[in-house]
Amino acid sequence: YKDRGDGMRKEFKEHIKNISKLISYSLGSIKIKRLIIEEEEGDYSLRPQLHILLRAPTGSLKSTVLREIALRTNGILLDEATAPGLVGTIDSRTFQFIPGLAWTGRNRLILMDEFKIRRKTDDWVVFLKLLEDQYYSRRIGIFSGKLEEFDDDLFVKVDKGQIEMKTRCAFVVATMKKFESYRSEEFKAFLTRFIPYEYNFEIEEIKEIIKKGRFLEVTEYNPKPEVRITKREYSKILNFVEKHIERSDVAKENFARIVGDLVRIHAVKRNFSGKEALKIIQWKLQTYSKVGKYYKKGG
Repeated sequence: YKDRGDGMRKEFKEHIKNISKLISYSLGSIKIKRLIIEEEEGDYSLRPQLHILLRAPTGSLKSTVLREIALRTNGILLDEATAPGLVGTIDSRTFQFIPGLAWTGRNRLILMDEFKIRRKTDDWVVFLKLLEDQYYSRRIGIFSGKLEEFDDDLFVKVDKGQIEMKTRCAFVVATMKKFESYRSEEFKAFLTRFIPYEYNFEIEEIKEIIKKGRFLEVTEYNPKPEVRITKREYSKILNFVEKHIERSDVAKENFARIVGDLVRIHAVKRNFSGKEALKIIQWKLQTYSKVGKYYKKGG
């Protein structure tokens, strides 16, 4: 795209528009307690919360973007995903439970700057489960006092080393690392749980963002606490994805996740847009197909 004379490219404005929409949908999804899909063989529940993954090169104001999101949405910023940090731990001296961010940050966006997660630990397992189920249950090898906290339909319970938690939060993760440099199966599983979006800003655009301070246009959606997707609505989304998706292993591995994310967006805004759905299909498939390419080429 060419410069429009005011230092702003059409592409830049499209980036701002897309990021704003994705954040708005994610924020709206937190308000949904139950998302029910009607099918021929009966109803089933789908996780309502929509997770967003932003990737941009160094110098593209990822931290600035996340800080504005935090300011505009009352989100919480962190820089590392560890099992204790997310679900909590038990103090070995006092035997008291120290709650993790998945509980203290319930009903909010959790924003991760320069996403990092340790290899060869159970951090991946815990994080993937929280992303998918918003539920955690595990016994750890240390005695604990008894604790129970409730927040409407959410809870955390701790007794004799057993931690059980049901939470509700959506993750917005930012990274500068190229998807081509990842190759683990855990990362591929992680990626399918997000809508990924890649962007880049030019110097004039960065200057404009710094000068304005606020640039995102976050829309407030107020979906009902329980949203039902009718058989007709679900069939429309399912058939749309099947019609417009390519036939490949990448598509097959992402098909159900794409349908799920489009259902979540529909649950928030109650208005299906084929044009928008095509963009999301493209973002998810193109990003997923990049994973591990450096290694596949021997780079």
